Amino acid sequence: MKLYYLNHSGFAWDDGNRVYIFDYYKDSTGIVDRFAEKGRALWFFVSHWHGDHYVPAILDFDDGETTRYIVHRDVPHEGMPKNRTTVMDVGNVVLLGQVMVTMYGSTDEGGSFLVNNGEYTVFHAGDLNWWHWLGDTDENNRFARNYAVQEFERVRGMQADVVMFPVDARLEAAREWGPIEFLHVAKVKQLFVPMHANGPKWKPSLYFKALYEDMPLWIPDKDGDMTTL
Repeated sequence: MKLYYLNHSGFAWDDGNRVYIFDYYKDSTGIVDRFAEKGRALWFFVSHWHGDHYVPAILDFDDGETTRYIVHRDVPHEGMPKNRTTVMDVGNVVLLGQVMVTMYGSTDEGGSFLVNNGEYTVFHAGDLNWWHWLGDTDENNRFARNYAVQEFERVRGMQADVVMFPVDARLEAAREWGPIEFLHVAKVKQLFVPMHANGPKWKPSLYFKALYEDMPLWIPDKDGDMTTL
């Protein structure tokens, strides 16, 4: 298994048979273009409609045969090929050949994906997070906390080999709150990967390290970075 960092919350997972592309937004190093040029089967997953998670240009990769789109219902999908597009709501589970896809919730728009190809299980959180903004009102931050508790409860007991999860620098001192609470209820077996950085690269705090000293991390440095499991 190879995992490529595209940009922001965008990743490409190559399992040797097909390439699963999550929340394609920018791909400055042309990773997806190179896969397309090689005729690889591309499966695009789109967690929600926000412009930093979805761009209509993913339709440019449609080869008419093997390209597939798996999207939350709020993503504009009318122009996507009907026989190769799967539209999901939170709570849906679909089997696409040998690949099982489960849609979990979000604390913003859309949902999040758990993808099991029979060998690896990968979770892409989309905008699922504890969005505590330090300058916001107490009322809004109580809502954010309660919303996070509700959606994290959905994933309680979930196990995934790889988890991609927001660790957003704009949240300042609350940057790690979401990841920490998520990791209290879900198990990462092989790799935790931060995304949605919106600022400086994440440097795990001493508190995070103390809680999860044995947690394997991959923190991409730049677009196009790759790691192998």
